[in-house]
Order: sequence, then C-alpha cells, then structure tokens
Amino acid sequence: MESKQQADDNGVTLIERLNPAQVDVVLGSHPRRKPLPGGRKSRPYGLVIACLAFVSLACWVSSALLVRPAPALVAASAPIPEDTQAVPQAPVMEPPAAETTRPAARPVSYVAPQAAVQPAATGVKPLDNCIKDGNVIDESVLNCRFGEVPRPAHTEPAKGMVSHSYLADFKSGAARKEEPRAKPYTLVSMSIREWDGSDRYRAEWRMYDNHIDQDSVCGNFTSRSVERRECRKSAQGHFKELCREWTRRAARDRDKKSADTEQRYCEVATTFTP
Repeated sequence: MESKQQADDNGVTLIERLNPAQVDVVLGSHPRRKPLPGGRKSRPYGLVIACLAFVSLACWVSSALLVRPAPALVAASAPIPEDTQAVPQAPVMEPPAAETTRPAARPVSYVAPQAAVQPAATGVKPLDNCIKDGNVIDESVLNCRFGEVPRPAHTEPAKGMVSHSYLADFKSGAARKEEPRAKPYTLVSMSIREWDGSDRYRAEWRMYDNHIDQDSVCGNFTSRSVERRECRKSAQGHFKELCREWTRRAARDRDKKSADTEQRYCEVATTFTP
C-alpha cells in the first residue's frame, strides 16, 4: 500500500512499516468495510449424478428380476419353517362310513326272444294268383287272397258343427210360413213400453195385407242381440193390449177399419213368440 505522501527515494525501494491499526483494513475485515458480494456457487452436479446412478441401478434390478428363471419346486422332504403365530386350523372332515359291501354281480346270459312262427291261415291264396298281370296291391287283391274283410258298422249318429239352439231356431224359422217378399208391405213404427219396467222401445215391423210379419218385429235392432230380445218380449205384451183395446172399439164402432185392426192385432197376439 502506498503512503499518502510521495517519498523521494531516488530509485531506492523502501519498505514502509505498516501501522497495526490498518492491518484489518488491508486484509478486508475492517468493520466499516462493506462485504463483497458472494462468489458464484457451484452447481449441484453431485445430486444429479446420484439420481442417475439410482435410476440405472433400479433399471438393472428390474431387468434381472424379469429374466430370472422360475424357482424350482421345494422338495416335499424339506422342512417347513414353523410359524410362531397361531394359525386357525380348518375343521377336520370325518370320512363317511364305508358302504356296505355289495355282492358281486353275477353274469346272466340274455336270450333274445324269438317271434313265434304262426301257421299259415287256411284258405289264403298265393299272391301271384290274385295279383295276376298287375303290380298294384289294392283292396281287390287283399279280398282275393284273404277273403272279404268285414267292415265296421257306424251306429253312432252323425254330429254337426252347430249348436242345438241354433239348429232349433233354424228349423222353427223354416217351418214358419213365409210371406212372399215380392208383395208390397207397410213399415210400421210404434213406441212400446218395456215389459218389466217403465222404459220404452221404438219397435218396427212389416205388415203385408193387414198381417204383421212376426219375424220382422223389432227388426230395427241387431239380430240375436239383447235389445232385440227384450224388445220382442215387450212387443208380445203390447200386441195383447192392442187386441183387447181394438176389440172394445170394434164392438162400439161396428165399422170395417176397426174390425180389420182388431183382426190384425188379435192374430199376432195369439201366434207371436219372442
């Protein structure tokens, strides 16, 4: 360190004795001196190298475990180390009781049954004599060889595919006298009271020459329906009431119109059936 005053040494090197109070300043440990910025720290190359070594070791161990051959089976005679811990023992299953010794089966010889040979029926003609020049065996050939076969007699009466009620209605309808349909008729519509209540029906029927067509009574309802059956029952009582009423009026009026009306309703009242 140079002194504050430049000495005239005339080219002679002089060693100046330093003041002890300035030694710390020269060495850089003076208390008023600011510390120099720290130097550059070394990078953690050691930690990186250690990690790479650990990864390489793990890869080598895993490859060694994969290529290691399967362990050989332990011989049955090798002693098995006993475990100090208590292991629950499985319940011992007792063997089932030995079955009763069955006697050995004795071989039995099997004789196949033979069909009994039946003697030829008497009176059977040879097939060649009955078939003659043909080659078809039909009923005539069988009758020629074995004789006439008796046919079963049908004693059970034939049964139809319709019910008894439908057949009875059909026969009764066929037995009724049908008016010729070609004649002109008059369509009559009348309100009649229900036979077992207070309701009323609108009934229609055809009339030919002062005669009511009984099959057409309540023809405005569907055939074989409950409404038509109830309507015809009500019409039967209605015809009887009209017969009594027009009988009194014909006796009172004594004209042809009343007599014809009385005849029309009294006729249908005595012959009409629901």
